[in-house]
Amino acid sequence: MPKKTPRNHKLTDHDFLQLSKTEGNARARIRLLMLHQLSQCHPIATVAENFGYNPRSVYTIRRKYWLHGITSVYDSAGRGRKSLLAEQDIEPFKQAIVEAQQQRGGGRLTAKDIAQIAKEQFNANYTPKAIYPLMKRIGMSWVSARSQHPKADPKVMEAYKKTSLSM
Repeated sequence: MPKKTPRNHKLTDHDFLQLSKTEGNARARIRLLMLHQLSQCHPIATVAENFGYNPRSVYTIRRKYWLHGITSVYDSAGRGRKSLLAEQDIEPFKQAIVEAQQQRGGGRLTAKDIAQIAKEQFNANYTPKAIYPLMKRIGMSWVSARSQHPKADPKVMEAYKKTSLSM
């Protein structure tokens, strides 16, 4: 006799249709719509046909929902190489980059400088080439304002702008 799946969560616990309207993740949105149809008592075969899925996949989505609730519609962390920088270190890492740029006084940080910060302060050994995708992943723009020389005099620069010929 097959073992019954414990139902820790019911299909009536959430308004799946409403959740799907605000969901940004496309795979999760499809799963929410499937759960909505299942909550409306549509048969698994019909739901599978509507979405172009195998009925076994729809059954698995429903079973995972019963066991784990709404978090089951999201993909779990995948295989492959994980980041050298731990999740809890991302915000302190961003702060360290901003502080280093402010302390610099002029010019801008290079990928080599940021790799050095990652290695010394966070024990994450990145090459300068790997810093670019890391910066994109943590949401830091690589584009910066034009740098100023540390010995630049703003008063002299303003006087030059006023006296120079402009078109």
